Amino acid sequence: MGRYEIDFLEEYTDEALLAELRRIAALLPEHKLLTKAAYEAHGSRTSTDTICRRFGGWQEALQKAGLSHLCKERVVSRKMREQPVRNMSNDGLISEMRRVHALCGKKWLCSEDFNIHSVTTEGTVRSRFGSFRKGLEAAGIPYAPNKQRLRTDEECFENLAAVWTHYGRPPRYLEMFRPPSNVQGGTYKTRWGTWRRSLKAFVDWANSEASSEAIPAAAQPMAEATPTLPRSRIEADCREVRPGLRFKVFMRDRFRCLACGRSPATHLNVELHADHIVSVADGGKTTLENLQTLCQDCNLGKGRTSVK
Repeated sequence: MGRYEIDFLEEYTDEALLAELRRIAALLPEHKLLTKAAYEAHGSRTSTDTICRRFGGWQEALQKAGLSHLCKERVVSRKMREQPVRNMSNDGLISEMRRVHALCGKKWLCSEDFNIHSVTTEGTVRSRFGSFRKGLEAAGIPYAPNKQRLRTDEECFENLAAVWTHYGRPPRYLEMFRPPSNVQGGTYKTRWGTWRRSLKAFVDWANSEASSEAIPAAAQPMAEATPTLPRSRIEADCREVRPGLRFKVFMRDRFRCLACGRSPATHLNVELHADHIVSVADGGKTTLENLQTLCQDCNLGKGRTSVK
């Protein structure tokens, strides 16, 4: 099986973005419009937000790319063209923060609530005031004391794997502020500098080969040291499926149950399991080749069938 990669554009020039629009357009069925949803559904390598910011809107970008015939006609209001958020003064942004704070009805205003209810994002606040916390201070809004424990890299990666599995694709930054994510996007930016670097670090983790590592066996008193064993051999004999291997199984099987075809991206409350094809009790190993993706219902059904 090949390595897993995140597709990013090598450069973000105007021509590179327009070429990406043309590439996606060539993948569309005949007579289908190139909407934002269609663009993201066909494996886009940059977000619609990036394209809209660069060219002033989706319609404008399609026109620049020579794809006006794939654009859905809509009325663009004066308010939309003036882009009031971009031209908003610091006082206006402070008023917006106070509005969202009153709307939420909470003592604190967290970045997640602001992203959900505001006409802009916490990124705008950070760029204006240096940090979201400094923006809250300027607006006279209490900020929640940071009581969240420090997350380990592995916890961040496991959470990202769960969110990736939920959507069946690399998640967007703002999606990390919503369930099923339990680690906010800001944590990733703080840890790795940018969201793209966070995704790159995650892919490196998921693709890492542990076979070269060795785990020393527990030393026994008054006895010679036991030779070290390759981690891959130890893990293969273990029933538990490690998070990195589980994610590789899901990626290979396209985040869908091989028995019923359901996926968390298309069916609500579907939970995927990495199931042993040949059970450990029957000598099966915990390896990529002996694992398959099943949803919880099919996996439990398989267990009941095997008991009979």
